[in-house]
Amino acid sequence: MEGTTAPDPTQAFEAAMAAQMATVAAELGRWACAAPRTLAEVERRAVTAAQELGNALLAGVCGVRAAPPAAPERPCACGQRATYLRRRPAAVRTLLGPVAIARAYYYCARCRHGHAPLDRQLGYCAGSASAGLDEALALLGTTADSFAEAVALLDKLTLVRVCPNLARAATARLGRAVQAAEQRTRAAAWDRGTLPPAGAAPARLYLSMDGVLVHTEAGWREYKLGALYTTVARPARDRPGETDIRAQELSFVGDVTDAATFGQLLWCEAARRGVLTAAEVVVVADGAHWIWDLAAEHFPEATQVLDWYHASQYLWRAAHAVYGEGTPLARRWAQRRLADLWDGKVAKVLKALAAHRQRGEAVEEAITYYTNNEHRMRYDEYRARGLQVGSGSIESGCKQVITARLKQAGMVWSLDGARAVAAARTWLKSGRWAEATALGPPRQRTYQRQAA
Repeated sequence: MEGTTAPDPTQAFEAAMAAQMATVAAELGRWACAAPRTLAEVERRAVTAAQELGNALLAGVCGVRAAPPAAPERPCACGQRATYLRRRPAAVRTLLGPVAIARAYYYCARCRHGHAPLDRQLGYCAGSASAGLDEALALLGTTADSFAEAVALLDKLTLVRVCPNLARAATARLGRAVQAAEQRTRAAAWDRGTLPPAGAAPARLYLSMDGVLVHTEAGWREYKLGALYTTVARPARDRPGETDIRAQELSFVGDVTDAATFGQLLWCEAARRGVLTAAEVVVVADGAHWIWDLAAEHFPEATQVLDWYHASQYLWRAAHAVYGEGTPLARRWAQRRLADLWDGKVAKVLKALAAHRQRGEAVEEAITYYTNNEHRMRYDEYRARGLQVGSGSIESGCKQVITARLKQAGMVWSLDGARAVAAARTWLKSGRWAEATALGPPRQRTYQRQAA
Protein backbone atom coordinates (compact mmCIF):
# COMPACT_ATOMS: atom_id res chain seq x y z
CA MET A 1 0.00 0.00 0.00
CA GLU A 2 1.10 3.57 -0.66
CA GLY A 3 2.44 5.41 2.37
CA THR A 4 0.67 8.49 3.70
CA THR A 5 1.86 11.93 2.60
CA ALA A 6 2.01 15.23 4.42
CA PRO A 7 -1.17 17.35 4.19
CA ASP A 8 0.76 20.08 2.43
CA PRO A 9 3.97 18.79 0.77
CA THR A 10 4.99 22.32 -0.24
CA GLN A 11 5.04 23.53 3.38
CA ALA A 12 6.93 20.43 4.48
CA PHE A 13 9.49 21.04 1.73
CA GLU A 14 9.90 24.71 2.71
CA ALA A 15 10.40 23.79 6.36
CA ALA A 16 12.95 21.08 5.53
CA MET A 17 14.96 23.39 3.30
CA ALA A 18 14.91 26.20 5.86
CA ALA A 19 16.17 23.83 8.51
CA GLN A 20 18.91 22.46 6.28
CA MET A 21 19.98 25.95 5.23
CA ALA A 22 20.20 27.04 8.85
CA THR A 23 22.28 23.96 9.70
CA VAL A 24 24.66 24.47 6.79
CA ALA A 25 25.05 28.19 7.57
CA ALA A 26 25.78 27.48 11.24
CA GLU A 27 28.34 24.78 10.40
CA LEU A 28 30.04 27.01 7.85
CA GLY A 29 30.17 29.90 10.31
CA ARG A 30 31.68 27.75 13.08
CA TRP A 31 34.23 26.30 10.68
CA ALA A 32 35.26 29.75 9.44
CA CYS A 33 35.79 31.06 12.96
CA ALA A 34 37.61 28.00 14.27
CA ALA A 35 40.88 28.97 12.58
CA PRO A 36 42.27 31.53 10.13
CA ARG A 37 40.91 30.76 6.65
CA THR A 38 41.94 32.04 3.26
CA LEU A 39 39.39 33.21 0.71
CA ALA A 40 40.25 30.18 -1.42
CA GLU A 41 39.46 27.84 1.47
CA VAL A 42 36.18 29.59 2.24
CA GLU A 43 35.26 29.58 -1.44
CA ARG A 44 35.82 25.82 -1.79
CA ARG A 45 33.84 25.06 1.36
CA ALA A 46 31.00 27.38 0.30
CA VAL A 47 30.83 25.86 -3.19
CA THR A 48 30.59 22.36 -1.73
CA ALA A 49 27.86 23.48 0.66
CA ALA A 50 26.00 25.21 -2.16
CA GLN A 51 26.07 22.02 -4.21
CA GLU A 52 24.70 19.99 -1.30
CA LEU A 53 21.93 22.51 -0.76
CA GLY A 54 21.19 22.61 -4.47
CA ASN A 55 20.96 18.83 -4.58
CA ALA A 56 18.53 18.84 -1.66
CA LEU A 57 16.54 21.64 -3.28
CA LEU A 58 16.28 19.74 -6.58
CA ALA A 59 15.32 16.48 -4.89
CA GLY A 60 12.80 18.30 -2.70
CA VAL A 61 11.07 20.03 -5.62
CA CYS A 62 10.82 16.72 -7.49
CA GLY A 63 9.43 15.19 -4.32
CA VAL A 64 6.73 17.87 -4.19
CA ARG A 65 5.78 17.04 -7.78
CA ALA A 66 5.63 13.35 -6.90
CA ALA A 67 3.67 13.83 -3.66
CA PRO A 68 -0.02 13.94 -4.83
CA PRO A 69 -1.87 10.63 -4.28
CA ALA A 70 -1.69 8.27 -7.26
CA ALA A 71 -4.76 7.31 -9.25
CA PRO A 72 -5.67 3.60 -9.02
CA GLU A 73 -5.36 3.19 -12.79
CA ARG A 74 -3.99 4.96 -15.85
CA PRO A 75 -4.28 4.39 -19.61
CA CYS A 76 -1.50 2.24 -21.08
CA ALA A 77 0.02 2.71 -24.52
CA CYS A 78 -1.29 -0.72 -25.52
CA GLY A 79 -4.88 0.48 -25.09
CA GLN A 80 -5.55 -1.24 -21.77
CA ARG A 81 -5.40 0.10 -18.22
CA ALA A 82 -2.25 0.04 -16.11
CA THR A 83 -2.67 -0.51 -12.38
CA TYR A 84 -0.88 1.44 -9.67
CA LEU A 85 1.56 -0.74 -7.73
CA ARG A 86 3.73 1.42 -5.47
CA ARG A 87 6.06 4.39 -5.30
CA ARG A 88 9.24 3.30 -7.02
CA PRO A 89 12.49 5.29 -6.68
CA ALA A 90 14.35 6.48 -9.78
CA ALA A 91 17.97 7.59 -9.72
CA VAL A 92 18.99 10.46 -12.00
CA ARG A 93 22.40 12.08 -12.41
CA THR A 94 22.18 15.86 -12.48
CA LEU A 95 24.43 18.93 -12.49
CA LEU A 96 23.93 18.97 -8.70
CA GLY A 97 24.80 15.32 -8.19
CA PRO A 98 22.64 12.19 -8.10
CA VAL A 99 18.97 12.60 -7.15
CA ALA A 100 16.48 9.89 -6.17
CA ILE A 101 12.81 10.49 -6.99
CA ALA A 102 10.12 8.26 -5.48
CA ARG A 103 7.27 8.41 -7.95
CA ALA A 104 4.10 6.48 -8.71
CA TYR A 105 4.69 3.31 -10.70
CA TYR A 106 2.07 1.53 -12.81
CA TYR A 107 2.01 -1.92 -14.39
CA CYS A 108 -0.06 -3.23 -17.31
CA ALA A 109 -0.85 -6.96 -17.11
CA ARG A 110 -1.73 -7.03 -20.83
CA CYS A 111 1.61 -5.90 -22.31
CA ARG A 112 3.66 -6.51 -19.12
CA HIS A 113 5.11 -2.98 -19.27
CA GLY A 114 5.51 -0.70 -16.31
CA HIS A 115 5.77 3.06 -16.48
CA ALA A 116 5.95 6.13 -14.27
CA PRO A 117 3.95 9.16 -15.55
CA LEU A 118 6.11 11.63 -13.62
CA ASP A 119 9.12 10.66 -15.74
CA ARG A 120 7.41 12.07 -18.82
CA GLN A 121 6.17 15.15 -16.97
CA LEU A 122 9.66 16.01 -15.72
CA GLY A 123 11.30 14.99 -19.00
CA TYR A 124 13.93 12.58 -17.73
CA CYS A 125 14.88 8.94 -18.12
CA ALA A 126 15.30 6.91 -14.94
CA GLY A 127 18.84 5.66 -14.46
CA SER A 128 20.27 8.23 -16.85
CA ALA A 129 21.38 11.88 -16.83
CA SER A 130 19.25 14.99 -16.61
CA ALA A 131 18.87 17.25 -19.62
CA GLY A 132 21.18 19.81 -18.04
CA LEU A 133 23.94 17.30 -17.31
CA ASP A 134 23.48 15.72 -20.73
CA GLU A 135 23.96 19.07 -22.45
CA ALA A 136 27.01 19.90 -20.34
CA LEU A 137 28.56 16.53 -21.17
CA ALA A 138 27.83 16.99 -24.87
CA LEU A 139 29.27 20.51 -24.88
CA LEU A 140 32.44 19.44 -23.08
CA GLY A 141 32.71 16.29 -25.20
CA THR A 142 32.43 18.45 -28.30
CA THR A 143 34.98 21.06 -27.24
CA ALA A 144 37.53 19.32 -25.01
CA ASP A 145 40.51 17.48 -26.48
CA SER A 146 39.15 14.12 -25.29
CA PHE A 147 36.21 12.63 -23.43
CA ALA A 148 38.47 12.01 -20.43
CA GLU A 149 39.33 15.71 -20.37
CA ALA A 150 35.63 16.54 -20.75
CA VAL A 151 34.66 14.75 -17.53
CA ALA A 152 37.70 16.16 -15.73
CA LEU A 153 36.49 19.66 -16.63
CA LEU A 154 32.98 18.77 -15.48
CA ASP A 155 34.35 17.63 -12.12
CA LYS A 156 36.36 20.84 -11.77
CA LEU A 157 33.46 23.12 -12.69
CA THR A 158 30.50 21.38 -11.04
CA LEU A 159 32.00 18.84 -8.56
CA VAL A 160 30.09 16.12 -10.43
CA ARG A 161 32.07 13.01 -11.31
CA VAL A 162 31.08 10.72 -14.15
CA CYS A 163 32.94 8.35 -16.46
CA PRO A 164 34.22 9.40 -19.91
CA ASN A 165 31.77 7.04 -21.63
CA LEU A 166 28.87 9.21 -20.47
CA ALA A 167 30.44 12.20 -22.22
CA ARG A 168 31.03 10.09 -25.30
CA ALA A 169 27.41 8.90 -25.35
CA ALA A 170 25.95 12.38 -24.78
CA THR A 171 28.09 13.88 -27.53
CA ALA A 172 27.22 11.09 -29.96
CA ARG A 173 23.48 11.46 -29.25
CA LEU A 174 23.55 15.16 -29.96
CA GLY A 175 25.71 14.72 -33.07
CA ARG A 176 23.37 12.06 -34.43
CA ALA A 177 20.41 14.35 -33.82
CA VAL A 178 22.15 17.06 -35.86
CA GLN A 179 22.91 14.57 -38.64
CA ALA A 180 19.30 13.40 -38.69
CA ALA A 181 18.03 17.00 -38.88
CA GLU A 182 20.35 17.76 -41.79
CA GLN A 183 19.28 14.61 -43.62
CA ARG A 184 15.61 15.46 -43.09
CA THR A 185 16.20 18.89 -44.57
CA ARG A 186 18.10 17.40 -47.51
CA ALA A 187 15.39 14.81 -48.18
CA ALA A 188 12.65 17.45 -47.96
CA ALA A 189 14.47 19.64 -50.48
CA TRP A 190 15.47 16.94 -52.96
CA ASP A 191 12.57 14.50 -52.66
CA ARG A 192 9.66 16.84 -52.00
CA GLY A 193 10.92 20.22 -53.17
CA THR A 194 10.42 21.80 -49.74
CA LEU A 195 12.89 24.60 -49.16
CA PRO A 196 14.46 25.09 -45.70
CA PRO A 197 13.38 28.25 -43.84
CA ALA A 198 15.69 31.06 -44.94
CA GLY A 199 17.09 33.97 -43.02
CA ALA A 200 17.49 37.54 -44.23
CA ALA A 201 18.98 37.78 -47.71
CA PRO A 202 22.64 38.90 -47.55
CA ALA A 203 23.97 41.40 -50.05
CA ARG A 204 26.89 39.06 -50.75
CA LEU A 205 27.13 35.46 -49.60
CA TYR A 206 30.43 33.58 -49.78
CA LEU A 207 30.84 29.82 -49.99
CA SER A 208 33.99 27.79 -49.65
CA MET A 209 34.72 24.06 -49.55
CA ASP A 210 37.61 21.79 -48.65
CA GLY A 211 38.37 18.31 -47.34
CA VAL A 212 40.38 17.10 -44.34
CA LEU A 213 41.44 13.53 -43.60
CA VAL A 214 40.35 11.86 -40.35
CA HIS A 215 41.84 8.62 -39.00
CA THR A 216 39.07 6.07 -38.47
CA GLU A 217 38.90 2.33 -37.88
CA ALA A 218 37.92 2.10 -41.57
CA GLY A 219 41.12 3.93 -42.55
CA TRP A 220 41.79 7.56 -43.40
CA ARG A 221 38.54 9.11 -44.59
CA GLU A 222 37.94 12.55 -46.05
CA TYR A 223 35.57 14.84 -44.18
CA LYS A 224 34.17 17.35 -46.66
CA LEU A 225 33.44 20.71 -45.04
CA GLY A 226 31.66 23.77 -46.37
CA ALA A 227 31.80 27.29 -44.95
CA LEU A 228 29.26 30.04 -45.62
CA TYR A 229 29.81 33.62 -44.54
CA THR A 230 29.50 37.30 -45.26
CA THR A 231 32.32 39.84 -45.07
CA VAL A 232 33.06 43.26 -43.67
CA ALA A 233 35.76 45.73 -44.81
CA ARG A 234 38.00 47.13 -42.08
CA PRO A 235 41.06 49.40 -42.18
CA ALA A 236 44.23 47.36 -42.46
CA ARG A 237 46.32 47.58 -39.30
CA ASP A 238 49.71 47.47 -41.00
CA ARG A 239 48.83 49.08 -44.35
CA PRO A 240 47.64 52.70 -43.96
CA GLY A 241 44.95 53.68 -46.44
CA GLU A 242 44.12 50.05 -47.34
CA THR A 243 41.35 47.76 -46.13
CA ASP A 244 41.12 44.14 -45.10
CA ILE A 245 38.07 42.08 -46.00
CA ARG A 246 37.19 39.90 -43.00
CA ALA A 247 34.76 37.01 -42.81
CA GLN A 248 31.86 37.19 -40.37
CA GLU A 249 28.68 35.26 -39.55
CA LEU A 250 30.27 31.93 -40.43
CA SER A 251 28.32 28.70 -40.56
CA PHE A 252 29.54 25.20 -41.45
CA VAL A 253 28.18 21.96 -42.86
CA GLY A 254 29.96 18.72 -43.63
CA ASP A 255 30.13 14.94 -43.53
CA VAL A 256 32.18 11.93 -44.52
CA THR A 257 30.25 11.25 -47.69
CA ASP A 258 30.39 11.39 -51.46
CA ALA A 259 30.60 14.71 -53.27
CA ALA A 260 27.03 14.53 -54.56
CA THR A 261 25.49 14.13 -51.10
CA PHE A 262 27.77 16.77 -49.64
CA GLY A 263 26.75 19.15 -52.41
CA GLN A 264 23.10 18.71 -51.45
CA LEU A 265 23.88 19.33 -47.77
CA LEU A 266 25.83 22.45 -48.71
CA TRP A 267 23.01 23.74 -50.91
CA CYS A 268 20.50 23.30 -48.06
CA GLU A 269 22.71 25.28 -45.70
CA ALA A 270 23.17 27.94 -48.38
CA ALA A 271 19.39 28.10 -48.82
CA ARG A 272 19.01 28.54 -45.06
CA ARG A 273 21.53 31.39 -45.26
CA GLY A 274 19.53 33.11 -48.03
CA VAL A 275 21.43 32.13 -51.17
CA LEU A 276 18.26 32.13 -53.29
CA THR A 277 17.64 35.81 -52.63
CA ALA A 278 21.22 37.04 -52.11
CA ALA A 279 22.24 39.90 -54.36
CA GLU A 280 25.56 38.21 -55.11
CA VAL A 281 27.13 34.79 -54.48
CA VAL A 282 30.88 34.16 -54.46
CA VAL A 283 32.65 30.78 -54.29
CA VAL A 284 36.28 30.88 -53.10
CA ALA A 285 38.33 27.67 -53.04
CA ASP A 286 41.45 25.90 -54.20
CA GLY A 287 41.64 24.09 -57.53
CA ALA A 288 40.13 20.71 -56.57
CA HIS A 289 37.90 19.52 -59.39
CA TRP A 290 35.10 18.20 -57.15
CA ILE A 291 34.73 21.64 -55.58
CA TRP A 292 34.22 23.46 -58.87
CA ASP A 293 31.96 20.70 -60.18
CA LEU A 294 29.67 21.26 -57.18
CA ALA A 295 29.88 25.03 -57.56
CA ALA A 296 28.83 24.78 -61.21
CA GLU A 297 25.97 22.41 -60.37
CA HIS A 298 24.46 24.15 -57.35
CA PHE A 299 25.57 27.78 -57.73
CA PRO A 300 25.92 28.34 -61.49
CA GLU A 301 25.54 32.12 -61.29
CA ALA A 302 28.19 32.55 -58.57
CA THR A 303 31.46 34.38 -59.14
CA GLN A 304 34.25 31.79 -58.94
CA VAL A 305 37.52 32.83 -57.29
CA LEU A 306 40.62 30.67 -57.09
CA ASP A 307 42.25 31.05 -53.69
CA TRP A 308 45.18 33.44 -53.96
CA TYR A 309 47.43 31.51 -51.58
CA HIS A 310 47.19 28.27 -53.57
CA ALA A 311 47.75 30.16 -56.83
CA SER A 312 50.87 31.87 -55.49
CA GLN A 313 52.30 28.61 -54.09
CA TYR A 314 52.44 27.09 -57.56
CA LEU A 315 54.40 30.10 -58.77
CA TRP A 316 56.89 29.90 -55.93
CA ARG A 317 57.53 26.20 -56.56
CA ALA A 318 58.12 26.93 -60.24
CA ALA A 319 60.56 29.75 -59.38
CA HIS A 320 62.57 27.45 -57.11
CA ALA A 321 62.65 24.76 -59.81
CA VAL A 322 63.95 27.23 -62.40
CA TYR A 323 66.39 29.35 -60.35
CA GLY A 324 67.15 27.27 -57.29
CA GLU A 325 65.58 26.92 -53.85
CA GLY A 326 65.76 30.18 -51.89
CA THR A 327 68.02 32.04 -54.31
CA PRO A 328 67.70 35.83 -54.79
CA LEU A 329 67.06 35.30 -58.49
CA ALA A 330 64.17 32.91 -57.75
CA ARG A 331 62.72 35.44 -55.31
CA ARG A 332 62.90 38.34 -57.77
CA TRP A 333 61.43 36.29 -60.62
CA ALA A 334 58.57 35.03 -58.43
CA GLN A 335 57.76 38.51 -57.13
CA ARG A 336 57.53 39.91 -60.69
CA ARG A 337 55.27 37.08 -61.78
CA LEU A 338 53.14 37.44 -58.62
CA ALA A 339 52.66 41.12 -59.41
CA ASP A 340 51.42 40.13 -62.87
CA LEU A 341 49.11 37.52 -61.34
CA TRP A 342 47.76 40.05 -58.84
CA ASP A 343 46.91 42.31 -61.75
CA GLY A 344 45.02 39.54 -63.51
CA LYS A 345 47.65 39.04 -66.23
CA VAL A 346 47.44 35.25 -66.24
CA ALA A 347 48.34 34.98 -69.94
CA LYS A 348 51.60 36.86 -69.30
CA VAL A 349 52.46 34.54 -66.41
CA LEU A 350 51.72 31.47 -68.53
CA LYS A 351 54.01 32.79 -71.26
CA ALA A 352 56.81 33.30 -68.72
CA LEU A 353 56.32 29.79 -67.39
CA ALA A 354 56.25 28.28 -70.87
CA ALA A 355 59.75 29.65 -71.49
CA HIS A 356 61.01 27.35 -68.68
CA ARG A 357 58.89 24.32 -69.44
CA GLN A 358 61.92 22.07 -69.67
CA ARG A 359 62.95 22.85 -66.07
CA GLY A 360 60.80 20.23 -64.44
CA GLU A 361 57.50 19.03 -63.03
CA ALA A 362 56.85 22.07 -60.84
CA VAL A 363 56.74 24.35 -63.90
CA GLU A 364 54.44 21.97 -65.79
CA GLU A 365 52.11 21.73 -62.77
CA ALA A 366 51.88 25.52 -62.52
CA ILE A 367 51.05 25.80 -66.23
CA THR A 368 48.30 23.17 -65.92
CA TYR A 369 46.89 24.74 -62.74
CA TYR A 370 46.72 28.24 -64.20
CA THR A 371 45.36 27.05 -67.53
CA ASN A 372 42.53 25.14 -65.86
CA ASN A 373 41.66 28.03 -63.53
CA GLU A 374 42.42 31.09 -65.63
CA HIS A 375 38.78 32.24 -65.59
CA ARG A 376 38.87 32.18 -61.77
CA MET A 377 42.00 34.35 -61.50
CA ARG A 378 40.77 37.83 -62.45
CA TYR A 379 42.22 39.24 -59.25
CA ASP A 380 42.30 42.84 -60.45
CA GLU A 381 38.56 42.68 -61.14
CA TYR A 382 37.84 40.97 -57.82
CA ARG A 383 39.73 43.62 -55.87
CA ALA A 384 37.89 46.39 -57.70
CA ARG A 385 34.60 44.78 -56.62
CA GLY A 386 35.77 44.46 -53.02
CA LEU A 387 35.77 40.65 -53.09
CA GLN A 388 37.72 38.40 -50.80
CA VAL A 389 40.25 36.36 -52.79
CA GLY A 390 41.52 34.00 -50.08
CA SER A 391 40.01 30.78 -48.74
CA GLY A 392 41.30 31.34 -45.23
CA SER A 393 37.80 30.95 -43.81
CA ILE A 394 37.49 27.32 -44.90
CA GLU A 395 41.13 26.60 -44.04
CA SER A 396 40.51 27.93 -40.55
CA GLY A 397 37.20 26.08 -40.41
CA CYS A 398 38.89 22.75 -41.15
CA LYS A 399 41.27 23.38 -38.26
CA GLN A 400 38.63 24.60 -35.80
CA VAL A 401 35.84 22.17 -36.65
CA ILE A 402 37.78 18.99 -37.46
CA THR A 403 41.51 19.06 -36.73
CA ALA A 404 41.33 20.58 -33.25
CA ARG A 405 39.05 17.80 -31.96
CA LEU A 406 39.34 14.79 -34.24
CA LYS A 407 43.05 14.80 -35.07
CA GLN A 408 44.72 14.79 -31.68
CA ALA A 409 47.82 12.60 -31.37
CA GLY A 410 47.03 8.90 -31.58
CA MET A 411 43.29 9.28 -32.15
CA VAL A 412 41.54 6.58 -34.17
CA TRP A 413 37.77 7.07 -34.36
CA SER A 414 34.91 4.83 -35.23
CA LEU A 415 33.46 6.25 -38.43
CA ASP A 416 30.07 6.90 -36.83
CA GLY A 417 31.71 8.50 -33.79
CA ALA A 418 33.82 10.84 -35.91
CA ARG A 419 30.81 11.90 -37.98
CA ALA A 420 28.69 12.53 -34.89
CA VAL A 421 31.29 14.63 -33.08
CA ALA A 422 32.05 16.61 -36.24
CA ALA A 423 28.33 17.26 -36.79
CA ALA A 424 27.98 18.62 -33.26
CA ARG A 425 31.01 20.85 -33.81
CA THR A 426 29.68 22.25 -37.08
CA TRP A 427 26.55 23.52 -35.34
CA LEU A 428 28.51 24.74 -32.31
CA LYS A 429 30.89 26.73 -34.52
CA SER A 430 27.90 28.00 -36.51
CA GLY A 431 26.29 29.53 -33.40
CA ARG A 432 23.49 26.94 -33.49
CA TRP A 433 24.12 25.11 -30.23
CA ALA A 434 20.70 25.96 -28.77
CA GLU A 435 19.06 24.61 -31.93
CA ALA A 436 21.10 21.43 -31.67
CA THR A 437 20.18 20.74 -28.05
CA ALA A 438 16.50 21.26 -28.87
CA LEU A 439 16.53 18.54 -31.54
CA GLY A 440 16.58 15.39 -29.46
CA PRO A 441 13.25 13.99 -28.17
CA PRO A 442 13.07 13.32 -24.41
CA ARG A 443 14.33 9.85 -23.64
CA GLN A 444 11.77 7.49 -22.13
CA ARG A 445 12.19 4.22 -20.31
CA THR A 446 9.69 1.44 -19.81
CA TYR A 447 9.98 -1.65 -17.66
CA GLN A 448 8.95 -5.04 -19.04
CA ARG A 449 8.48 -8.23 -17.08
CA GLN A 450 9.35 -11.50 -18.73
CA ALA A 451 6.56 -13.99 -19.23
CA ALA A 452 6.55 -16.89 -16.80
